[in-house]
Amino acid sequence: MKKTKKKNRTIGFIRKFTDGLKSTFKRLFNLTPRKPKEYRPYLGPKSAIVDAEDIQGQEVSKKKKKKRTSLIKKPSFLKTLSKDLEIKRELNKKRKRKKRAQKKRNRQLRREKRIDFIRKYYPQYKRTAEDWIDFSLEDSAEEKEKLRHGSYFLYTVNSVASFIIAYLFVYIFYQFAVLIVASNYKLDSILFYYDLAFNDFSPLWNRKNIIVVTFAGPFLSLIFGFLFLRYIAIRPKISKQLKLLTIWIGLHGFNFFLGAFASGVSFDQGFGYVPAWLFVNIFWKILLSMLFLFLLGVVGYYSTPKFLDTSYSLSRVSEKVKIKFLVAQVFLPWIIGSLIIFLVKIPSNMPYDVGILITMLFAVLPMLFNKRARPTRDFKIEKAPNRFNLWILILTVGFLLLYRIGLNNGLHFELFYDFIFTLDITPL
Repeated sequence: MKKTKKKNRTIGFIRKFTDGLKSTFKRLFNLTPRKPKEYRPYLGPKSAIVDAEDIQGQEVSKKKKKKRTSLIKKPSFLKTLSKDLEIKRELNKKRKRKKRAQKKRNRQLRREKRIDFIRKYYPQYKRTAEDWIDFSLEDSAEEKEKLRHGSYFLYTVNSVASFIIAYLFVYIFYQFAVLIVASNYKLDSILFYYDLAFNDFSPLWNRKNIIVVTFAGPFLSLIFGFLFLRYIAIRPKISKQLKLLTIWIGLHGFNFFLGAFASGVSFDQGFGYVPAWLFVNIFWKILLSMLFLFLLGVVGYYSTPKFLDTSYSLSRVSEKVKIKFLVAQVFLPWIIGSLIIFLVKIPSNMPYDVGILITMLFAVLPMLFNKRARPTRDFKIEKAPNRFNLWILILTVGFLLLYRIGLNNGLHFELFYDFIFTLDITPL
């Protein structure tokens, strides 16, 4: 009995020692004790599925509890910040939508402006059959009667008068631009009905002022061409006769630049002094002359709808009769008007001026081959009867008499640029 008691005492001491070592190690290394596994007896395969569902339900309930606790724990300023952020996001979305819509509108406006600008020079640009006005229908019985009798005489007379007035307008301003620039170099000039005369032997002439003086007139004519043909002639609130006059002024303006270059190179006069004193080779002179005449033809080709707008008659612009109208409104006035101007300048016709009248053919002839051209106005709404304009005939005769008689002996122009601009005109 005594032996057994001793053995039990020795075992208890060893266990106490080992337990103390374990507790010290746990405190040193912070070893958390593991929970003992629950004992669950095996009840078959179905019990494993039930245990998994219980575990998922416990996890979901824990997440819900965490969310609830987080909402409860959130302070008030965080809530306001989140609301402000949401409001800012919505405002940014609205701004982005507005910007996108505005960009689309700006693109459409830019596209429309671009199309309108191109249609000034090319009326058929991006036009469908629906966009064109139906000109296949005819006017009233009176218009049909006029067509049967071929009454194009009034169109020709009015257009001839406009052709002559437009020529005199551009010609006078052409010469005035030359004499004003020449007076800046103290070069006096005398304006005749056939030419602007200078003292060719004056020591004031040099290469620079010859080029500048002779280029001034064509440059001003080119400005007239763009201004009258591309801007004034397309205005909707312009009368029939005034529209025809502005179209002819625009064509003469382009001709006094593009056609005058070819005429000047051919006869070595006027605008031809510019390439001559720039020492341009003869090959480049001919090439530039052909290019300028081609551009003049392009201007005339795309000016056809503007002349058709001056008809104010559905019957005159139909496919069958359109060429007859263009012959009466454009081609015959060029022939008759050029012949009248040539006769007025007898016996002192300058080859340079005659060449400019001939080069107008390159602007007039392509209009007869523009089969796709159609007017841009609806003559069913806007109607203006074709009448004989007596006032424009009187103006034409008056301008021709002033031009021929007033400039027969010549006018001497002297311009002074001191403190005040003064002009001295003395007839010879």
